[in-house]
Amino acid sequence: MLEYHRFKAVGDLFIKGRHEDARLELAELQRRYVTLCDENITCKVQIQEYEDILYLARNLIRDGGFYWLITGSIKQGPFCHACYDRDGLLIRLSGEAGSRFCSYCRESFLMQPPLLDLAAPHDNPADMEPYLPARKKHQQKAKVIPFGK
Repeated sequence: MLEYHRFKAVGDLFIKGRHEDARLELAELQRRYVTLCDENITCKVQIQEYEDILYLARNLIRDGGFYWLITGSIKQGPFCHACYDRDGLLIRLSGEAGSRFCSYCRESFLMQPPLLDLAAPHDNPADMEPYLPARKKHQQKAKVIPFGK
C-alpha cells in the first residue's frame, strides 16, 4: 500500500535543503507506485478472465452433441465439443448441414438434430431450466445464425 504521509516527508526534506534524501525518498515512492500499478493491471486482467468464465458458464449449452453459445436471442454455433472438453476452446464447426468439420482438431461430425429447439415454444418453462440456468423467461427463445457462404 502506498503511504501518503511519505509525500509530505519528501516535501519537508526539500524545504530543509536535504535534496539528496528527498530525491531518494521520491525515487522509492515512484518504485512503489509503479509496482502498485502493475498489480492493479494484473488484477483487472484476472477479473476480466473470471467474468469471461462466468459468461460462458451461464450461456454455453450442450445440445445435439455440440456446444452452442446463447447471446441474447441468438444461438451461435455449433462448436466442437472435443476441443472444448479437452482444451476449453470454442471452435466453430464448418461444413454443410448434415456433417461438420473442426478446422482445429480435424475431426468430422455428423449433425444430429438438436435436443432443444430454443426457437420453438415450450409448454413447461421449467423444462428449459437445465439448459438455460439463470436466464429470464423472455430470453428463452433464440434463433440459429446460419453459416456464411
